[in-house]
Amino acid sequence: MQALDKIRQERKFEMFNQNSKDKVLELNSFFGKYIMHFQDRYTRTFTYYDTPNRDLEKSNIVVYKLQIGNTCELHMETEKTTSTVRYTIRQNEKHFSKPVRMYDNILKHKQFLIDNFSNMFMSSIIFDPEFLIKKLQVSYIIKSESTEYRSMNIGGLKITYSFDKDTYTNPENKVTVQDNNLVIYQHSSEKTNADFEDLISKLTRYCKELTPTTDTKIVRARKLTAQKPEFKKKSKTQDKEKNKKTKNKTPKL
Repeated sequence: MQALDKIRQERKFEMFNQNSKDKVLELNSFFGKYIMHFQDRYTRTFTYYDTPNRDLEKSNIVVYKLQIGNTCELHMETEKTTSTVRYTIRQNEKHFSKPVRMYDNILKHKQFLIDNFSNMFMSSIIFDPEFLIKKLQVSYIIKSESTEYRSMNIGGLKITYSFDKDTYTNPENKVTVQDNNLVIYQHSSEKTNADFEDLISKLTRYCKELTPTTDTKIVRARKLTAQKPEFKKKSKTQDKEKNKKTKNKTPKL
């Protein structure tokens, strides 16, 4: 997405599959007089870190490296939440970042992480950030292939459709899952809010292949890779046992 774009608001959807993109684009033209054009295609790789006990996840903090092309940044932020933790009040939408090299070990930027841990909370808490950081390891890897289309109607509504093909990998249980998502961004002024809401309402009503969601990519990764699927192994074992019984079975005369 172009750096000059100001995102006023966004809406997220789970897509049935990649073919849902064509249905969305067809409906966009059907809804009214929209000018539509292809905007961009790019790939992002998110590498998330946490301790073996998921201490950051429990504290609603995310640490990740974001790679786009040849650029890479280390990010540290609080997850959006209204919940509170005992004796602390969490600050939402705290976000710190710095450029790093693509293959840097996260411990090379230990001081950046230590300095910003205290900014994650409005009141102080007692913990040893250096000890926690030493335990950090890769918890999830998300590869997101995005295809963007820009659309504008006669009323001045400017939006971007970002169709994301996401691949979530959980190194701990070796599970990899693919997912398809759509994010619609509004770039135009608040005067076009009604048109934006009307568009979202129509898409939700007419495109049954879309399911509204508020999940971030890391939340989707946690949900979809939570358990290692064992049913395939079991079914193969059951088939082998069944074949053995069939071979050993003497037919009745």
